[in-house]
Amino acid sequence: MESLNQIEIQNIRHICGHGTEFCSKINYYKTLTSDSNVTSIYDDICNELENLKTELSNLL
Repeated sequence: MESLNQIEIQNIRHICGHGTEFCSKINYYKTLTSDSNVTSIYDDICNELENLKTELSNLL
């Protein structure tokens, strides 16, 4: 990806911001369950979101 226009950069910033919001909600949902399988899935989702945010940030 050689260059990004302003709209693409803004979209990347929005995706990163929403990923942070999703992880906050997921962490709340983790407090509602004691099932370790569910909390493990929630942790995996947040880890993948963090990886996505990192990779998108590297594009900038």
